[in-house]
Amino acid sequence: MVVADGDGLPLASSGDTYACDEVAARMVLVGSRIKEFSGTLLGAGNAWQVQMVKVDFEGSELLVCAVGGTAEARQRQLTRGASGALRILAA
Repeated sequence: MVVADGDGLPLASSGDTYACDEVAARMVLVGSRIKEFSGTLLGAGNAWQVQMVKVDFEGSELLVCAVGGTAEARQRQLTRGASGALRILAA
């Protein structure tokens, strides 16, 4: 899991640091064009199964990404991660 800002900088992550950093940096390019993504993200010698959703917090868009596992597990993680990030930021 990784939550990134609009510049692709990870704000919070859980899992392999390299994968989280790469997914955040690459998904910002995809996220600039669409609100949701589900597919394979390619990197230098790597391929990650990723689901992403953009959420709005006080006028800023954040990218919430679930990486790896099954599509069903990623969707559950995405839903939980997005609501958790918004709850924490609102506190």
